[in-house]
Parts: sequence; structure tokens; C-alpha cells
Amino acid sequence: MLSFMDLNQLKYFVELSRELHFSRAAKLLHITQPALSRQISNLERELGVSLFERGPRAVRLTEAGQFLQPKAVAILMACRQTSEELRIQFGGNQRPLQMGFLSVLLDDLVAPSIRSCRLRHPRLRVQLHELSPSQQMEKLAAGELDLAVLGNINEQDRRLYRVRRLSYHPMAAVVSEDHPLSQAKNIHLAQLAKEPWISLDEGLFPGRREFLRKACRAAGFEPLIAAELESLNLLLAAVSSGEGVAILPRHSSKLSHRGCVFLPLQAPVPKAELLLLLRLEEKRPEAEAIAVELEARAREVMR
Repeated sequence: MLSFMDLNQLKYFVELSRELHFSRAAKLLHITQPALSRQISNLERELGVSLFERGPRAVRLTEAGQFLQPKAVAILMACRQTSEELRIQFGGNQRPLQMGFLSVLLDDLVAPSIRSCRLRHPRLRVQLHELSPSQQMEKLAAGELDLAVLGNINEQDRRLYRVRRLSYHPMAAVVSEDHPLSQAKNIHLAQLAKEPWISLDEGLFPGRREFLRKACRAAGFEPLIAAELESLNLLLAAVSSGEGVAILPRHSSKLSHRGCVFLPLQAPVPKAELLLLLRLEEKRPEAEAIAVELEARAREVMR
């Protein structure tokens, strides 16, 4: 099956699977919407399956599309990594900086910071890796990453790396659009005390469970955690279907969240740190340049 797919089609498929909107995906890919639609249709025809359900306002992945999405991401990452390794091993180039990041931060923080940095450092080469926080920590420890952009970490891990705080994320409550509070301008977290809560998987997002508990305890209650899921998109889907409520950084509202409402919280508003971690032995000036760009950009994006 893979022999019928070209890398451009996979690239287009992955971008559309993230945006779930043809116009936005086409804009990010720098192609026209009809061209993107044609490429996706060609891919579906070659594979013999439908990858997206097309609606009047948005699209969603079919079961086949959900199956292909992580495999397509892995194929594209493997191709990029192989290309870099060939240049390094046989082209005499220095190893590129390896940088991990959370997917929600790519378009408005990580990618613009790298682009801006390259204007001043034309020879800068960075290989990006979209990874969960736990995966980033593992790869940093193994020397497979040089930099990582992720959330709160414990004090023990802080001592292992150079840590730079990029910003604080104010949190918001997330409820289904038919929730009784969905039309409120803002709420106090205590108003959700009796609700079941949806959180992120502790194995992939270490510390998230305790962060939720601490925020709820500060509001005077202990949360009933009904489920812990493996991604932001799955969490939003669970909230939209009425399985529970959640708190997420307000910045996450840029994700497609049909069926969900992000509600501002009244003071005291819980906040999560956004951090840049660098390996202690990483002293290249390019790494410092990226750190400076990320700090400046984060102050604008996250305020």
C-alpha cells in the first residue's frame, strides 16, 4: 500500500489531519484549497479508503484516517531524519540541533521562532520532533534531544538541565457546548466541583494529574477524575461528548474544539509554566539564539 503514496500526499494528509479544515491547512501548506482537496482525493483513491468525513463547516478523520495519521507522521519524521543523517555522515555537516516540542506550540511559537532565528543565523539547522512531555524527557536524558519545549517539571528533573521559563499559561475551564454554564462569561472553578473530570494521561504528561488536583483543592474541592486520555484532541472529544469537564491552557482554544467551550476562570486563575530545557553540555551559540527567540515570542503569544 505504501508504494502508491508519495511524501507530498502524506505531508498534505498530516497537515489536514491536524487542522481538520481545508482552508487553514492549505494556507499553512502554501497551496490552494482545490489543490489540497485534489491531493487528498487522489490519496484516498489510491488507498481505496476514505480518510476524512467532509462536513459543511469542518472535516473529521475516519477510522482509516485515524489509523494512518500516526504512521504518516512517523514516515515523514523518518525521512527527515534519514536525510539529515546522510548529510551529516557523508556531507561533512555538523549535527543539527535536535528539538522536541508539544504539537499545540508548533505554528505560533516554535516554527516562527526558528524562522526568525534563521534570518540572523543562515547556517542554523534544527530538526524538530513532535513529542509528548515524557518522550521529550526520555530523549533529553538519552542525548537524542538538545532542547525541549514542555510544561511543568519536578525539582529533581530541573537539576539535570538548563531550564529557562518561557511563559506562564493561564488556564481555562472546558465544558461541552450544552453544559449549563457554557454561556457564562467566566466562572469560578468551584462551580464545577460536582462534575466528573477529564485529564491527560499521567504516563505521557507527567505531573498533569497533580496539577489538576492542586488547582481544584485551591478552589475547595477534590476532583473526581473520570478518565485520563493520551492527547489534547481526545480530551476535547471526551468533553464535547459530555463525559466530563477539564482545565487546559487558554492557548489550547486555538485547537479545533467543536462541541466544547473554553470558559475564562475567575481569580485565582491556575497557571502552568512553559519551559525550555537544554542539555547541560549543549553550548552551541545556535542553541542560545533559539532560546532567546523562544523567550521573546512566548511573551507575545502567551500573554
